[in-house]
Order: sequence, then C-alpha cells, then structure tokens
Amino acid sequence: MKKYQKQNRNYFFGALICVFISTVFAVTLQFLKGDVLDYAIAGETAQTGRYAVLLIAFILCEIFFYFCYKQFSAGFVVGCTKSLRRDIFDSIMRRDFVKYKEHQQGEYISKLTNEVNAIKTRRFQMLPMLWEILFKSIFVSAALFLLDWRLALITITLLTTPLYVPKLIEKKLQKAQTEYLDSVEDNLAKVNDWLKGFEIIKNFSIEEKILLKFNESNNHSMNRLLKDTALGAVSQLITTLISYLSYFVVLVCAVWLVLQGDFTAGNFFVAIGMIDQLSYPLLSLAEIIRQLIAIRPACYSVVSFMAEGVNSKSGRVLHEVSDRIEYRSVTFAYPDEPPVLHDFNFTAGMGRRYLIKGPSGCGKTTAVNLLLRYHDVNGGSIMIDGIPISEYDSTYGCITVVRQEAVLFHDLLRNNLTMYQDISDDRLVSVLKSLGLDKFANSVSLDALIMEDGANLSGGEKKRICLARALLRDTDILILDEPLANLDDVTAAKIEDILLSIKCRLLIVVSHQFSETRLASFDDVLTFQKM
Repeated sequence: MKKYQKQNRNYFFGALICVFISTVFAVTLQFLKGDVLDYAIAGETAQTGRYAVLLIAFILCEIFFYFCYKQFSAGFVVGCTKSLRRDIFDSIMRRDFVKYKEHQQGEYISKLTNEVNAIKTRRFQMLPMLWEILFKSIFVSAALFLLDWRLALITITLLTTPLYVPKLIEKKLQKAQTEYLDSVEDNLAKVNDWLKGFEIIKNFSIEEKILLKFNESNNHSMNRLLKDTALGAVSQLITTLISYLSYFVVLVCAVWLVLQGDFTAGNFFVAIGMIDQLSYPLLSLAEIIRQLIAIRPACYSVVSFMAEGVNSKSGRVLHEVSDRIEYRSVTFAYPDEPPVLHDFNFTAGMGRRYLIKGPSGCGKTTAVNLLLRYHDVNGGSIMIDGIPISEYDSTYGCITVVRQEAVLFHDLLRNNLTMYQDISDDRLVSVLKSLGLDKFANSVSLDALIMEDGANLSGGEKKRICLARALLRDTDILILDEPLANLDDVTAAKIEDILLSIKCRLLIVVSHQFSETRLASFDDVLTFQKM
C-alpha cells in the first residue's frame, strides 16, 4: 500500500501543510478566547473589541485551511483507490487462462469492490486523519504546557490511556475483519454463479430454493459484519468511558487551580477549550488505530492476490508461423489423473485444413490448449517452425481461438468485431457479408448495442459474429473448438461451408459433429479415442 501513498504524496503533503496551518490557528484562537473573556471581565472595551476581531479572523483562517486540507485529503484517497483498483484489474488481465480459472469470478469482483472499499475506508482515509490528530495533539499539548505544566502532565497521562485498548485486542480485530471479507467474497461468488445460471433457475422453478441459499449466505456474511462492528463498538465504548473519566479528573484539577488562584477565569476557559481539543482527537486516534490494525489482513491479501498475476512463464512472444507446427510424442496428464494424451504425433502445415474429432473427454481440446501454452507437456515436445514452444511466453500473437461458447460483450457490434482495433468499415462490411450476415453489414447496425452474451441475437448469429471477429484478426493459425455445437442443421451446414472456404492460414477444427460428406475437404482428419 505504500506504493500508492508514494504515488499520491503531493496530495498527502498538501493535506499535511493545510492541516498544520489550520491547527496553528485552532490552538491560537483558544488563547484569544481567554483574552477576550479576561478583558471583558476587566471592563476594557477597546481591547475586548480588538481581540474579538482578531478571534473572528483566526476562526475564518482555521475554517479555510481545514477546507483545503479536506480537498487535498480527498485527492489522496481517490488517487490511491484508483491506482489500487487499476493494479488489481491489471493483475487479473495478466494471468494466464489456467491461473485465471483458479478463482471464481465472484472473487475477482469482491477484490475490486468490497476489499478495495474496505482498504479505502480503513487505510487511505485514516492516514490523513491520523496526521490531523497527531498535529492537533502535539500543538494542544504544547499549549497546555505553556498554560500550566502540572495540568499538561495530568491531561496527557490520562487522555492517552484509551490509545492502548486497540492494541490489546489487535488479533481479535484482525480476525473479525478477515472473516467478514472472506464471507462477502464467498457470497459474491455464489451470487455470480446464480446470475449466470438465471435461465436454468427459472426453467427448473427453483427460485425459492435459491433465495433460501442466498439468505443463508447473506446471513452468514452479515453476522460476520455484525461481529466486526460489535467488536469495534466494544473497543470504542471502553475508550470513550476511559476518556470521559479522564476528562472529569482533568476538569477537577483545573477547578482546583482556579481556587488556588493560579488560574484566571480566562485561563480556566482556555484550559477547558484545550482539554476539549485534546480529548476528542485522542479518542479519535484510538479509533483510527483500531481501523488501521483491522485492515492489515485485507492489505496483505490484496498484495498477495496481485502478485499471483505475474506470469510465471518467460520467453519470447510468438507473432507468426511460416511453415508448420509439430506434436512430437506428446504425453500429458492433469494432476493426479491418467494421461489424456500419450505419445501423440501430429504435423500441420501452413495453408492447410485439419479436423480433430472424437468423443467428449478424449483430449481434443487439451491438444489445442497445449498449443496455447495453458499447460506444459509431461513428455515429448511441441515445435513451431522447428523451435520448441517452451521458448515462447505466449502463442496468442499468431493464434486466434473461437470456442464453443459464443462470447460477446455488452458493447457496440463494431467493438465486438474489432476488439477496439482500428479496422475500416469497408472491411467489416465485407467480412460480415462473406459470412451471410448482410443485415449487420451497414453503419447503423455496426453502431447498434449488443446485449450481454448476445442476448438480442440468435445462436447462429452469435457464432458467425464470433467467427467474423476471428477472421478480422487475420492470424496465421485459426482454431475453432466445437463450432457446430448447439446449432440447427441448416445453420451448422452454413458454418461448415464458411469454414471450408477459409484459405491462406492454418485451420484446425475441433468437432465431433462435422458432416461425413465434407471430411474429404480437410487435408487430414485425426480421430481421438478415450484412453
């Protein structure tokens, strides 16, 4: 978290300067109040008026610089929070696909929302407040020593007692905060799953059961919040009781000094004002310390989470393929499972078409994922133009993959096709027409909004738009994983014709549904069997 504080240090130092000046005026005007009272009691009207005007001026200055402090403080908090959110999202984007799937989507959402908000509230907002309180405590303490050293010692000794309470229950505070954040993360993960399966929930008429499960998860989460809040309330109650008891003792001492003749009425008025100025900040300081202690686990968790986003693979980026790819005696097995591929050999040349077919679970998709470097082979090697694939950090630069699920973003059709690259409308229209998507091949349709997951499109349209996006990318290798799944016979036949018309690139189609009459159009057909 220190990284974000350093990035926004200009705001932070601006806040410190402003609160420093504001505190100087706040402490000084306490003495002016006493002077106004003493001159008024003595009947010195002229002096009373002059000090009253000066008092008003100091009050206005205090208010102005405190306002500036709040502005700089807000800039610091927003800047830190913005950078933290950016880095968390950056860490998500930089994961390889396998690492990404190790977490549920709800966990990622929780990091970006709940945990970031907790860190913003309990750390970034607390830091400027901590210095505000420290400045006020130091200046007021110094002023009390100027007023009377005996009263100053008694006040500081008694009013600092509540500061030790949060430290005494540090582990309980951290445990309560961690349990709450974990429960919220779990709740969001479940909600995300339920929303993704909304149609299934409606179809099976299990709304009431899902509501019961949500209530159970939500109650657990809110109970953890209640425990965290209750622990904070207990801590604050103890510190408040100690603070008010200390305030009463100090007040008695101030009265004693007046009775002894050591204090004038004005001095007493200043002393009470100073004690008020010191008691509330010290009480607030105890709460700030509690918040900073409680948020430490969340800070460590987020830092650790972001560290996971560092790609573990190293090497060059593959941008083009000039000749061929080769699987040489490749063997692969997932952890604690039997091999999916064993001594697998396959050579694919540029400009040719290949079909991989076979039953589900026979290793078709695994063979593709190995080429994408989602996993490393257990035995053998995969070569691209004679170079081991292990030397490359990523092969995304020369491979475009179209999966069985048509993934479309809630965005303009144009952006779904171009993926935010600069591609001319003429080319977009040409590719759409070549895929039989004539009704979308115009500027009005290109600027139309696609609903989440393409909800306003048919299944065939979604498939063909995803294929259009892949063709527009124009990479050397095009892989289509089960492109005919969930399509009617007419639409499937159209997709088959489109795929077989693709030229000038290495085409790999993974499918167990391709028409037998069209298999001859492929340069090679690989049939996988379950091992």
